[in-house]
Amino acid sequence: MEEYDILPTEIVTFTGPDGTLFYARLIRPAGFESGRKYPAIVTVYGGPALQSPRNVWSGVNIDQVYAHKGYVVWQMSNRGEFGRGHAFATAVYHNLGARELADQKAGIEHLISLGFVDPKRIGMHGWSYGGFMTLYTLLNAPDLVRCGIAGALVSDWRNYDTIYTERTMGLPDENRDGYDSAALLAKTKNLKAKLMIVHNFEDDNVPFQNALQIMDALERMEKPFEVMLYPQKTHGVTGNHAKQMNASMLDFFERNLK
Repeated sequence: MEEYDILPTEIVTFTGPDGTLFYARLIRPAGFESGRKYPAIVTVYGGPALQSPRNVWSGVNIDQVYAHKGYVVWQMSNRGEFGRGHAFATAVYHNLGARELADQKAGIEHLISLGFVDPKRIGMHGWSYGGFMTLYTLLNAPDLVRCGIAGALVSDWRNYDTIYTERTMGLPDENRDGYDSAALLAKTKNLKAKLMIVHNFEDDNVPFQNALQIMDALERMEKPFEVMLYPQKTHGVTGNHAKQMNASMLDFFERNLK
């Protein structure tokens, strides 16, 4: 705290259209001034097994960099995440993506209603399920955000491990409509926003074929996008590779939101 200028994180509550109570975290940009309109970066996870955000100290991360560069940072917990009870978590049963997107849209609408975010300069990024949610948002609500960075994304839940997938989606042969609805490959024609895809070649969690298939589908639709590929054999990008990745992500937002 003495070495870095840590900008405070606010815990925000709001209600969705159906009265559901949601929690979010908000970091205002350095030198925040009332009356100004700022670009915003929405961080998303959104999937089963985790709860985000939480009222805990997560250390100094890229969000502080974004805020010091003049961005509002926002993250909310949509239905499907853990920590809010059975009904909240199981709202996405057999239909990944749609409920989460509706809640994230309500969160972005609330963020805009606060009066200091430019609705035409909103970006999104996420990793793993958050990568799926970022691209799902760009393809299913193409006018909601201006750009997105999808890291280690799942492009089709048939490509992911059975333990995580089938406890929510069931067996592919028994929930074909759910798997088809959540798949991204057939929706690449809808892309309007600027997109960056990030993935490790030897990801030990989300196989690289997910990124390869979505890149092929985007190319077939003649859709422009950017790619950052890494050689590490894990699900996350670490060390100097992470420094390079973070710098590239910041550059992407600077070019597309400023």
